[in-house]
Amino acid sequence: MRKYTTVIGLEIHAELLTETKIFCACKNTFGDAENSSCCPVCIGLPGALPVINHRAVELTVAAGLSFGCEISRYTVWDRKNYFYPDLAKAYQISQLYAPLCIGGGVTVGGRFIRLNRIHLEEDAGKLIHSRGGVKIDYNRAGVPLIEIVTEPDLRSAEEATEFVERVRRTLVYAGVSDGKMEQGSLRVDANVSVMPEGTDVYGTRTEIKNINSFRFIKSAIEFEAARQSELIESGGRVVQETRRYDEASGETFSMRSKEDAHDYRYFPDPDILPLIITDADVEKIASGLDESPEKRLNRYAGYGISAIDCETVLANKIIADFFDAVVAGGIEPTEAVNAVKGELMRCFNAAENKDGLPVSAEDFIKGLKLVAEQKISRNGFKESVNHMFFERKSLDAVLEEYKLVIKEDRGLIDGAVAAVIAENPKALRQYKDGDQKVFGYFVGQCARLLKGAAQMSTIQAVLKEALDKA
Repeated sequence: MRKYTTVIGLEIHAELLTETKIFCACKNTFGDAENSSCCPVCIGLPGALPVINHRAVELTVAAGLSFGCEISRYTVWDRKNYFYPDLAKAYQISQLYAPLCIGGGVTVGGRFIRLNRIHLEEDAGKLIHSRGGVKIDYNRAGVPLIEIVTEPDLRSAEEATEFVERVRRTLVYAGVSDGKMEQGSLRVDANVSVMPEGTDVYGTRTEIKNINSFRFIKSAIEFEAARQSELIESGGRVVQETRRYDEASGETFSMRSKEDAHDYRYFPDPDILPLIITDADVEKIASGLDESPEKRLNRYAGYGISAIDCETVLANKIIADFFDAVVAGGIEPTEAVNAVKGELMRCFNAAENKDGLPVSAEDFIKGLKLVAEQKISRNGFKESVNHMFFERKSLDAVLEEYKLVIKEDRGLIDGAVAAVIAENPKALRQYKDGDQKVFGYFVGQCARLLKGAAQMSTIQAVLKEALDKA
C-alpha cells in the first residue's frame, strides 16, 4: 500500500465573551432555561432589525491582533442562506467578502501554520434530539461567534490537536472566549484529504463537523485519513461531503454532500451598515490586550523555571495570573511555582467549579512567609490552603480555628515524644542497637501526633535527646 500524506485545514468556531448577543440585547449566557433568552431578532420575526454589538467587533479585532492578522478598516455583512431549523430566519448573518481579520498564523512544533481569515458571525440555535422528536433551543441563536479559518498547512492529527490547543489558550488569555469545548463555546470543523507521499497535488477533501474535544479531534482526523487512504487503494474515489464523528464507534459517517459558497447564495445584508475601523480603534484594543501566553512563557523561562513547570502554570490563565501575583508579592519564583502547582492546583483540580479561585494571593503569600519564619509548618500551610479553598475562609480564620500556628510548647512536645517512645519499644531497641534509620520513623510519628504544633527541627532535637536518655 502506498503511503499518503494527510492534509488538514481547520475551521475553529469560538463564541465571544460578550454580555449580550451580536444583534440584539438578549443575554449571552450558558445554561439558561430553554428559549428563555430570545427575542423577535433571535427568532427571525418579520420586521425585527439587527443592531451590531460593538463589543463583539472589539473582541474579534483582539483575536486578530493576538494571531498577527491584518485588521480590515472597512467590512460589510453578508447573508448566508440556508433552510434549517436552527436559524429561524433561514439565513445567517456572516462575513464572506470582507472579513474583519486577514492572514496571521500560529507556530506549532517549529512550523508556522497560516490563517486565511477570522470573521465574525452569529451562532445558530441548538437542536435537542430525543425519542419523542426534535426540539429547538434558540438561546444560542445570535450569540457572537468568530470563525478562525486556516490554510491547509497541517499534516497530522497530533499537529492539528496541538494547533487547536494553542488557539484556545491564546483566545482565553486575550479575554476573547472562555474556550469551554464541553459547553460548545469552542467547536472545530476539520477539512481532511490525503495525497500520495512525494506529490503536492491535494486530494478531494471531506469536512468533519462540530468536533468538541481535543481527544476527538485527533481520533476523528486519524480515522478519516485512514478511511480515505484505504478507499483510494481499493480503487474507490473520495467524494466531497460533510461527515460527522461518532464518539462511541470512533468513526465518521456521511451527513450530506459538501456545499460550496455559491450554494448559500451569499448577498450583502441590507439591514446592517458597513463597519469602519480606524487606526485609533485598533491601537486602543491592542493596548488593552493581556500578556500573551508566548510572552509569559519567555518571562517564566527567565525565572529559571523548568519548561514542564512553565507549561503546567500556563495551561490555565487563572493559575498563571495567581502565580504572577504570588511572585509580585515577593515570593521567589521557583518557590512560588512549587507551591502553586502543589498546594493550590491540588485543590483546583479537585474542585467542581473552575471559574475562579476562593483563595486570595495575599493569603497565599502570607502563608508562605509564615512557613519561612517557622511560624507554621509546611504541612500546616498545605492544610490551611485546603481549608481556605474548600471552606471559603481567610488564612487568619483557618490558622485560628485549626490551631496551625506553631507555639513551640515544650511541655506538649515532650509529652508527644515520650508517648511515641513508650508506644514503640521494638523501634527503641533497634535505635539503641545502632539502627539510625529508625530515627526517621520516630520523627514521623511525633509529627503526626503534634499536627504541626512544632517545627521539624525542634521535634528532631527533643526526640534525639529523649532517645539517648531512654
